[in-house]
Amino acid sequence: MTAARQVHPDLAIMRETAAIVLDPAALAASRDEIAALIEDLTGHLHELVPAVEELTGSRPSTADQVCALAGLAEARRKLGQQPEEGREAAHARRLARVLVALSAHWETLSRPPVSP
Repeated sequence: MTAARQVHPDLAIMRETAAIVLDPAALAASRDEIAALIEDLTGHLHELVPAVEELTGSRPSTADQVCALAGLAEARRKLGQQPEEGREAAHARRLARVLVALSAHWETLSRPPVSP
């Protein structure tokens, strides 16, 4: 019998990418730079979504798990959207915000349970 493998995403790198995008100076980035950041954010989310899903489980029993499920739904919705022409920076910012939220969910759910 094999234990489930828990993925430990590199949250520092993910948050660094999100911080770059959320910095107001990023709005002045070129289209190519924004496209590269969107690609990075999408890759990070594709790594983080299954990691949070694993921690949430198929039958969430805590408020933290239910909140994480809402975050997962939002992440999937954002990943399914294509940026509108000329609105790529706004799309990148939406991806960055959902990445920050999911990373917080991962941290919350990966903490050892507190005994009452």
